[in-house]
Amino acid sequence: MNDFFKRMFGHLAKETQKETSVNKEVQLFLNDFINEAIDAKEGYTIKLSTLEHYKTLKTKSVGFKKDVIRLLIYYKNIGYRGINNSWAKESYYVKDVFSKLVSLLMRLSDLTFDEDELLQLSKELSAKKKDYFYTSEWPIVPFLSRVEKLAKNTTLTPKLKQSLNHIQKLVSNQRYVYADETKVLNKIKLIKEGPKQFSVSDSDKLGGAILNTAKAFKGEKQEAFISLLNHFSKGREKSTPTKAWFKDCNSKIELIGEEFLVTSFISWIGLIIQQLKVIHKEKTYEFTFASDENVQLLRSAIWMSSLLNDNNLNQAVEDLGLWSFKKLSGYGAVSVKLGNACIYTFSKLPYKDGVSRLTKFRMKIKYPSVQSLITKAIVRVAEAEGKTMDEIEELAVQDYKLNNDYQLTKSFDSYKGIITIIDSSTITLLWENEKGKQIKTIPKYVRDNFPTELRVLKKQVKDIQSNLSAQKNRIEKIFLSKRRWTYSQWEELYLENKLLAFFGTKLIWNFTESNKTISAIFHKGKFVNTQGTTNIDFKKSIVELWHPVTATVKEVELWRTWLVKNKVKQPFKQAHREVYIVTDAEKTTNSYSNRYAAHIIRQHIFNALCRERGWRYQLQGQWDSHNIPTLYIPSWKYRIEFWTETEGVHDSANDMGIFNYLQTDQVRFYDEFNQVNMIDVPAIVFSECMRDVDLFVGVTSIGADPNWRDGGEERFHGYWSSFSFGELATSGIERKSLLENLIPKLQIKDQCSFEGNFLIVKGKLRIYKIHMGSGNILMKPNDQYLCIVADRKKEANVFLPFEGDSTLATILSKAFMLANDDKIKDKTITSQIDRH
Repeated sequence: MNDFFKRMFGHLAKETQKETSVNKEVQLFLNDFINEAIDAKEGYTIKLSTLEHYKTLKTKSVGFKKDVIRLLIYYKNIGYRGINNSWAKESYYVKDVFSKLVSLLMRLSDLTFDEDELLQLSKELSAKKKDYFYTSEWPIVPFLSRVEKLAKNTTLTPKLKQSLNHIQKLVSNQRYVYADETKVLNKIKLIKEGPKQFSVSDSDKLGGAILNTAKAFKGEKQEAFISLLNHFSKGREKSTPTKAWFKDCNSKIELIGEEFLVTSFISWIGLIIQQLKVIHKEKTYEFTFASDENVQLLRSAIWMSSLLNDNNLNQAVEDLGLWSFKKLSGYGAVSVKLGNACIYTFSKLPYKDGVSRLTKFRMKIKYPSVQSLITKAIVRVAEAEGKTMDEIEELAVQDYKLNNDYQLTKSFDSYKGIITIIDSSTITLLWENEKGKQIKTIPKYVRDNFPTELRVLKKQVKDIQSNLSAQKNRIEKIFLSKRRWTYSQWEELYLENKLLAFFGTKLIWNFTESNKTISAIFHKGKFVNTQGTTNIDFKKSIVELWHPVTATVKEVELWRTWLVKNKVKQPFKQAHREVYIVTDAEKTTNSYSNRYAAHIIRQHIFNALCRERGWRYQLQGQWDSHNIPTLYIPSWKYRIEFWTETEGVHDSANDMGIFNYLQTDQVRFYDEFNQVNMIDVPAIVFSECMRDVDLFVGVTSIGADPNWRDGGEERFHGYWSSFSFGELATSGIERKSLLENLIPKLQIKDQCSFEGNFLIVKGKLRIYKIHMGSGNILMKPNDQYLCIVADRKKEANVFLPFEGDSTLATILSKAFMLANDDKIKDKTITSQIDRH
């Protein structure tokens, strides 16, 4: 064994000398491993555990694996680029593979290291580190875990402590010490000093609250609480607690009492939330809301909350999670550690209590890493319950005991507070007095006598609103999930659960039995189809969400007519959903689409919209930042890319070096193996993905900004004009069709007409042309541009059979305003109209 380690960790020699001592089988295997990793990479990274060579490596002997570790560390030290420099073009990626693979191997349970081996590892890991020591690029954490494990069974020798001191000095002597380095330093300190009693810092409010909680106990209960704090201090470097940790918590709950712990934890969390609010309000970038010791105690309290499962405490944990992850401009999430603890806690709650909160987190927190963590948490819960992720999310939705009118009533003696769902984005809280008269303001009697109950009611309004938004987003994504239900499952979810019934009774569903499919909607207690037939029995059918791409043109038109006639407002576009089919141009280009190429889009808005729609993308700037906006559709095993370029816009960036604009390029589709030709993409996948791309361009294009003509960069004026007043995209064509049906039913119908891509409005002073794609306006006779910034609070009161098309609402609002242009008071508008 000593000969092995002399060979393994001897002084670094010349590359040729060193490699002659390497097991050639190991060298060739690692060479093939890296080549496979290069071939399989996506972007700048890959999951190594999916590679065939990694699966083979796990079956190899302990000696073989240690030889691989030796070679990997050696290669990282010398910057090896492969045989005949074959990896030179992928050097950055190969270094990442080296780092990840050696860390994976160091964590394998079948590998053990004695003290001599660890000393040699320490020596090799810290060799020749004169430049900045990126601890995340080296297996420092798994190495320290090995040392920690050894320290539990024996006393560390002076030599091993000296090696830890050397790594500690190497890390702490850097110019900047980031989170990864702090984690390493804390772990080294813990290994050297051994487990200690808990420590509370009294330098912040949280520490003071924890100490006051301890002082509130006497005798045995105080001892039990201090024992709990000692228990909380364990596992400081672990991201999640162990089963043994939870078992010890249970015994301490019995000694201290649930009620006291719930009250204390809510109080601690409240203090931190108040500090986080101040940080966001003041937009300060240098802050310490709590010491490391106190954060660890609070994090442990959050974990323990899953055992207490108190509704008020769960709500406090949810609030803390949202504030912890809320982005501070120029900084990011204020406390990822506390936010992750909240996510883990919800995954440990009974699924009825936890999954709905995780779903809200997924809707509100758009960091890709957090999205992935939330998804994994939901999958973990689903697997524990023997369900799929889709099933568990639906089953966990609370219905809040809403009645058939989607109302929730709370009594306050002779007064009543009535929560009513108006649409998926609007909820009202109105009041009734003792005479049954409706009033809008909160009665003084309620404010004075029921302050706690009133806070709970207001919180419930916000909670229902959050759940509505989360469910709307989730249900719309069902189009691409291949989700199917038996009738009894669907009835329990989308008719009996009143929160989901708000959506279920406004959407069209396909009911299939014996290979015969009928589309129907549940309206006023009965199933009806486009002809209004009500005597339909679907109890033996399979149910799916209806999509217009699978229907005939006639059926789509009939459903649109039915919705308008019956005043049914869908929570999102379904019957009026834009349908995208492959064009002749796309058949010609074959493997890609140029339909949405050559647009100038605003990158920050685009980035936010990508996250909202589930696309993966990171801001690009004046550094090595290129990445492709990508959507993954697991149920279809498809990947969609929307290429963007920065070549023509890279000279326009903000103070942080982030590009203000992007130029759009091709759209490409891939299945799990290869790129797919346009004509071969499943119709619903093509339509939904192109709809997203159309949305990206329509919302983020500089042409959608009405102020651009006056304040934007002059070089893009030609593009702005062509977008603002040019050909209609698919969304614009659908909008035009709807306007042609709506306008004849409005009061201003005699003042309106259609001319190509424009809605013409004849006012008292001038004639206006509103473009039905962008919503921008030109005035006749000389096509003078009229800039009107939409006021969302003053949208036209016109019934639309769906929610969500802000451009359509803006066009109608502008049409009503301009039809009565002699009554406009806004001088910024009248000054433009009067300018002849």
